[in-house]
Amino acid sequence: METFILFKNLMIFLIIIMIAFFVRKFNKVSNKLQRDMSYLLTDITTPCIIITSMTVEFTEDKLIQARDTFLIANIIFIFSYFLIYFIMKFYKVKEPNKSQMMMGGIFTNLGFLGFPLILAMFGKDGLYIASIVNMVSNYFTYTMGIGLIKKNSTKEGKLKFRDFFNNANIATIAGLIILFSGFKIPDFIYSVLEIVGNGTGLFSMIIIGLMLGEMDIKDIFVEKRVYVMSFYRLILFPVILIALFCIMPISIDPFVEKIIIILFSMPVASITGIFSTKYDVDPVFATKLVMQSTILCVITLPIILYLYNFL
Repeated sequence: METFILFKNLMIFLIIIMIAFFVRKFNKVSNKLQRDMSYLLTDITTPCIIITSMTVEFTEDKLIQARDTFLIANIIFIFSYFLIYFIMKFYKVKEPNKSQMMMGGIFTNLGFLGFPLILAMFGKDGLYIASIVNMVSNYFTYTMGIGLIKKNSTKEGKLKFRDFFNNANIATIAGLIILFSGFKIPDFIYSVLEIVGNGTGLFSMIIIGLMLGEMDIKDIFVEKRVYVMSFYRLILFPVILIALFCIMPISIDPFVEKIIIILFSMPVASITGIFSTKYDVDPVFATKLVMQSTILCVITLPIILYLYNFL
């Protein structure tokens, strides 16, 4: 049943993506719209939805979920770095594409795709878990991730202290304080946050569609290395993760486990393309990594969830 719900939501998202794709492909909107909507998504709507996701009843179970999610997410990111580093040692790819593939193998599309999908499937309880994973992802992104891209950059670009305290992280911290303190957000403010936050899913799908509209679709499916990355990100790593959860000696809340599996089965993080563009490091290749895996995840995500539920 869950697999069907996941597939249904992915198909809904795909239709919205295709609407945005054709709108951009036929030049009904400018490429400036994508940049403006990306800002609204990352700095406005996502922080709002994170805060509202934390307005759940605080219980001891919630504290345990937060602790386990935080620890497991850290372990997974560190493990994924060493795993993809080891694989890239044997799979001969030259820089800068090697570092881009490493970043693609470590970071998944939590914000643009993960948040709206988890919200649609599991509601605020699921988004609460996803927000903590996203917080962990953010500090690895702005250290490990940006380091991988910048080492091949000819542009100067210094990491700013503000990068670590982006709006999503600030919202997560604020949300955790609200959760653990028992503070009740006034109804009027909560309604504003909820209405704005509800735009996250729609904005995410439109942005992905606009990004696709900038490209020739067939170019996304002609390069062997991109297929290798999609296979690793969408199939190999999730299967390894499921196997590790199966043999792990300690017991984890099945709900937390399931959310984590879904989040780490997402396509290559869009930040891979954003960083590559910002620092002028083969942005075309990075965009292919993001876009191909995003398209193929419609097929692979239900398979991975079915495999997890079967085991």
